[in-house]
Amino acid sequence: MPKISTRVTFDKKAAAARIRAVANDALTVMGNQALKDVTQYVPLDQGTLRSSGLSSSDRTAHDMKFDLRWSTPYAQYLWHGDVMYGNPTRRTYGQEKLSFTSALAREEWAKYAREVHGEDWKKVYQAALKEGLK
Repeated sequence: MPKISTRVTFDKKAAAARIRAVANDALTVMGNQALKDVTQYVPLDQGTLRSSGLSSSDRTAHDMKFDLRWSTPYAQYLWHGDVMYGNPTRRTYGQEKLSFTSALAREEWAKYAREVHGEDWKKVYQAALKEGLK
């Protein structure tokens, strides 16, 4: 039986860079899906908090990171579900918890959305990664 020997060479740096780029693209797809899903659980109030998540969050992933942000002065209080007292320069919060009027609104909305949609987000990421590596 004859022996056949082969040698395969490839550019490891180029392959790693391509994988990182595809992974960032897949994370962007997943991050945008996560933002869409999380937004439904953000308390509505006057819409400022909800829209700040859409305008302040990352648009694309960089270095395998996609940040979701809500940037309003009262976002932290709503995140924790705490009733705020005082004025914009001197705020405190009390023992009472907020009761949200929207049926879907939750405190710690991103954590809640991860519990509900986390497996779907993994599937979205894996599908986008698989598609990008074709």
